[in-house]
Amino acid sequence: MKFWTKLVVAACVGGTLAGPALAQSVTIQLASAFNADTDMMQAAERFGELVSERSGGEIAVRYFPGGQMGGERDNLEALKIGEIEMAVFGTYPIVSLAPAYSFFDAPFVFRDRDHVYATWQSELGDEVREIFEAEHGVRALGMMGRGYRHLTSNDPINSVEDMEGMRIRMGQSKPFIEAFTETGAVVVPIALPELFTSLRLGTVSASDGPFDQIYTFNLHEAQSHLALTGHLYATSLWMMNEDFYAGLSDAHREIIDTAASEALAYGDELALASEERLRGVLVEAGMQITEPDYAGFMEKVRPAIDRLFAEDWSVTTAEEIAAIQ
Repeated sequence: MKFWTKLVVAACVGGTLAGPALAQSVTIQLASAFNADTDMMQAAERFGELVSERSGGEIAVRYFPGGQMGGERDNLEALKIGEIEMAVFGTYPIVSLAPAYSFFDAPFVFRDRDHVYATWQSELGDEVREIFEAEHGVRALGMMGRGYRHLTSNDPINSVEDMEGMRIRMGQSKPFIEAFTETGAVVVPIALPELFTSLRLGTVSASDGPFDQIYTFNLHEAQSHLALTGHLYATSLWMMNEDFYAGLSDAHREIIDTAASEALAYGDELALASEERLRGVLVEAGMQITEPDYAGFMEKVRPAIDRLFAEDWSVTTAEEIAAIQ
């Protein structure tokens, strides 16, 4: 009996002594549907380097990119219940958790990249972050850019009038479908993996997407023209489980916040450099560039955008967003 008593006491003492040391060791499991070589995940790796360095190795990040833990929906559900601590998304969390603010993922709402960021830092962005934390238990660590979305086509697009009757591929996004229908185009929802074949077969004659999508899906081999419409500046949200974040020490939270801010800024630099590089690659591949008047597009699609604000985005108005500087 004395032997077992001593053994139990020793185990308890050992556990007590080991407790504080273990409590200082934090592992962040970071998942994403996006591949490891994307700017988003390169920036996320920088985040991991920074938190490890500044915490003296107390904080480690384990990466699961490329859909290893499922798609964006799977990642968001896992994040909400604490199965993972962090995830890198596009704007899916807004569309899913705060749909009244999904104008952040809609074309022809913002003037440019700076306008998107200014709106995210405004009271509207604060409201989204409050919904994330109070209603869903997730925290937005920040936002980084992914690049502007443009149009590819068989024939040149010099103005919005050239969209009349053009068969253009879109995803299942209601704002994209309604806005481009307003231009006079015939919108055909097609899954992205089927786009190249659809262009080759003539099912559609145009598409929308950022430079990296155009290049990685080899659309320059199926389309001859690239119209720089910049109708949406796409972004990426970095999210963390709120309970996990709240349970960290003040020092660790400070490290994570500052590292995320710096890594997101690094990601913005990567995205801007990638846009410049890929534009050159697409031109070298033979794509002919046009630069139609963006204001003409915005005026043409205004009825669809106003309808969306009235029916789906009633938390604000197009005029309120336009006034944000």
